[in-house]
Amino acid sequence: MSSGQPDAVRTILAVNFNHDGAAVLLREGRVAGFVTTERFSRIKKHPGLREADLAELLDQAGLSLSDVDHVLLCNLHNMDSPDIALLHGSDLKETWLEFWVDQRNARVSIHGRQIPCTVNPEHHLLHAASSFYTSPFDTAVSVAIDPLGCRAYLGRGSKLMPLRRDFDSWFTANVGYCYVAEAMFGSSIVGAGKVMGLAPYGESEGASEVDLTGITRFDELVALADKDPVPVKVGDRELNARLAHYIQRGLDIQLMELFAQLGPIAARAGIGPNLCLSGGTALNVVGTEPAFAASAFERIHFYPACGDDGTAIGAALWYWHHVLGHPRQSHPNTELMYSVRQYPEQAVQSALDEHRDEISVEVVDNYVGRAADLIAGGAVIGWFDGAAEIGPRALGHRSILADPRSPTMRDRLNSEIKLREHFRPFAPSVRNERATEWFGVSDSPFMLRAAPVLKPGVPAVTHVDGTARLQTVRREDNPAYYDLIRAFEDRTGVPMVLNTSLNTKGEPIAETPQDAVRTLLDAGLDHLVLPHMIVRRREPGTAS
Repeated sequence: MSSGQPDAVRTILAVNFNHDGAAVLLREGRVAGFVTTERFSRIKKHPGLREADLAELLDQAGLSLSDVDHVLLCNLHNMDSPDIALLHGSDLKETWLEFWVDQRNARVSIHGRQIPCTVNPEHHLLHAASSFYTSPFDTAVSVAIDPLGCRAYLGRGSKLMPLRRDFDSWFTANVGYCYVAEAMFGSSIVGAGKVMGLAPYGESEGASEVDLTGITRFDELVALADKDPVPVKVGDRELNARLAHYIQRGLDIQLMELFAQLGPIAARAGIGPNLCLSGGTALNVVGTEPAFAASAFERIHFYPACGDDGTAIGAALWYWHHVLGHPRQSHPNTELMYSVRQYPEQAVQSALDEHRDEISVEVVDNYVGRAADLIAGGAVIGWFDGAAEIGPRALGHRSILADPRSPTMRDRLNSEIKLREHFRPFAPSVRNERATEWFGVSDSPFMLRAAPVLKPGVPAVTHVDGTARLQTVRREDNPAYYDLIRAFEDRTGVPMVLNTSLNTKGEPIAETPQDAVRTLLDAGLDHLVLPHMIVRRREPGTAS
């Protein structure tokens, strides 16, 4: 049994029990295993951890429970999202693994093993830790914003200390955003991204000049938006895009003010001009990017899992560095972008064999070139490679890819494949060397920055306001994906492809080869590309 001394704790298990359930095994300060529960349960936003997920995690790391020296139980029963029951008819706690915590919250019993534990470290601290400890900065301001509040921390070396400021007394747009998402789409955790996509449709001449400073309640914001509505038809419903525009403007204004305040505070504290962002609101790239650009900060870092799935890794890193005092380590992009589980050729073949009557498989040497040909010819392909992404964005391992030049591609993807609202945009994956030329920024590997599209010719990834949420791709981060984009550029002159997640409506992102094949069949993709394989749906009546 570990004594609890820093040199006795080598392996840490951390679990997030709120929505976007996740767990990490940290071994000697490095991620040895990581699971997001929904990817394996196939239940979107699944909270907590199941027995099967713990077994998967230990198997990834090549460890047993006896190797675990400390456990962090995060967001346990103290902040349950009501959206889970709304989405699934249950809080899903009945699916969790069995564990017991003693009355002092000092030890947890899992499978009969008593392990020292920490229960419910401060929520925003865990968000802030995920972005600070994975950043390249020795010092930084780390900001965590989500519907529960806005907090800032000063990071220096291995320590992360709270900044004692009451931002919640005036930073309220994060909460207002939830109200708007619930009113428009029935859920805050599912609807927030939709509000962001709808917001520019509610902008018109004069709308950006409307004074929002006196608005303090949701009903006041709704009344203001109803005075000059911008109706957008979605199925049999009519949404007022003006409401989405106003709440986005409110968030923009408050982010500007927040970053403007934090810059001088950091300078006085001897903190470098470095900003780390986390929490669900960090996914609102429309607001964070201009606020960062207008601030005194010069560099910015995100952790790809900005939501509560990232709190598991944040907790483990916080305990390793801040509590135990271990020095910081560098984290390459690939370690932050992608999980641990790889699927061998046998697993791929098993998935293909399972659906052999529904698919045809072509083995090809130059699958990257063939994929580029398919995309340039108008096909929509699934792209499956390596370990799955960490966080909600497809980053070139579990992606649906298409031609950004097509003026009809966005509508086809939204209506026929993703089965989602027509106004929602798609992202470009662009070679990092060409990103500044096309978007004015570079180094956005996690698809968490937005920028204006500076050149014509890519309507499928250009939102109605002329911007895009871009992923920049370097060959050292993802060789095959980079080579695909380069091959597409060789054929078309355009150094990017349209990239969205490999799933369809109501589904988490594909994890396994079986998930990828099912997405090919259910979503109506033209092809699924795996290393050295091109898979397509078999036409009815054709021979095996």
